[in-house]
Amino acid sequence: MERRSKACNFFVLFVSLVGAFSLYGAEEKGGEPGKLVIRTFPLDAELYRGSERLLPAERRAEWRTYLVPKGFQVLTLRAAGYQEKKLHIQMSSSLEIEEKLERTDSRLKLVGETPTGRWPKGVMFHPNEPFILVTLLGGFGIDRIFFPALVPRETFRLSNSKQEVTGFVEFCSFPKRGEIWVSQMLTHEVHILAMDTLQKIGTIPVQGVWPKVICTDLEERYAYVSNWESRSISVIDTERRKVIHLIPVSGIPRGLALTRGGILYVCLYEPGDIELIDTKTFTRIKTIPLGPGAKRHIVLDEHRDLAYVSDMATGLVTKLSLKKDKPIASIWVGSNPNTLALTTDGRFLFVSIRGRNHPEDYQKKGPEFGKIVVIDTGSFGIVDWVWGRNQPTGLTLSPDHRYMAFTDFLDDNLEVYDISQLYQP
Repeated sequence: MERRSKACNFFVLFVSLVGAFSLYGAEEKGGEPGKLVIRTFPLDAELYRGSERLLPAERRAEWRTYLVPKGFQVLTLRAAGYQEKKLHIQMSSSLEIEEKLERTDSRLKLVGETPTGRWPKGVMFHPNEPFILVTLLGGFGIDRIFFPALVPRETFRLSNSKQEVTGFVEFCSFPKRGEIWVSQMLTHEVHILAMDTLQKIGTIPVQGVWPKVICTDLEERYAYVSNWESRSISVIDTERRKVIHLIPVSGIPRGLALTRGGILYVCLYEPGDIELIDTKTFTRIKTIPLGPGAKRHIVLDEHRDLAYVSDMATGLVTKLSLKKDKPIASIWVGSNPNTLALTTDGRFLFVSIRGRNHPEDYQKKGPEFGKIVVIDTGSFGIVDWVWGRNQPTGLTLSPDHRYMAFTDFLDDNLEVYDISQLYQP
């Protein structure tokens, strides 16, 4: 009897699976075709159904409309210089798709993509564990995503408010202290997490408004926080978890970088200059006039006495001399460059580029996908790039510098690429 039951159950399961396959695998007979509205990057990608090239029935800006039979369909996107991509869709009366292709000659190889919580902003590979962390500007904390599987995803809720306020922006790692700090701009706080468990072990009010970037010194004695709205830098004693100084700056501060000698470089998003602070005296000592612009991020290469700065207003990445505090060279990389990431040997600089904004609101999808570009810091030219999706923003490199991860802000998406082929001849 037991054997018959198992056989019967198997037969029912088999019939169910065949029925499901028939239901979704067959094309619906008769009736009007569905409307597939699609935009692709590159824009000139062509759509095929089997060997038949489909022609758009309508074009609207970068969007194209195709008439496709309803039911399960396998379509193919093709473009010269790109790998083709299969689209497995269940075509209904209407369907909208955005898709990108991978360049055949790029040395950056896509590992995978995975959903995140709402509005992923900052991103970092955990220093010791196999997962990636993502701050959620539109969520209630941070995401932990296991790597390389990119699943599962778990959200750690960090808000102290009973109403659960959003607004989580950036990370800063404190390996000597075994801590990871996270800024939350809408509550004017930074949260302290235990590095090994990601459990929250403290919260510090920064005494400024809209904290953004956090950095620390080599000894991890002090932490520095840029406060967007109050135009100030909070200096926090990490042991006492207390603000000990509040330094006013002459514009809207965003990116921060601290030299081994104790000079804090502050990116001013407005008016676009760089301000220098002596952290021995906690006073401003110099302004490097680089405006007008919107300086967003800065990274240092102290072995070569260089700094690199992104400017969202001008689309430029600028190389600075740390000895002379003057620009050496600039390169236009695209519309709205955001985050920078420099390899440990200083050879390659990665830049996340959001792309052009929507004319009404940057929180709406713009007319193009963004990109990640790679700059050879020696020649100071772009040597590789890949498409992102809607507004690539956060950007980081793995501790072994084999992988790059970035967030697509408006798509609630994380992408990971293998970058190891950059070093192959």
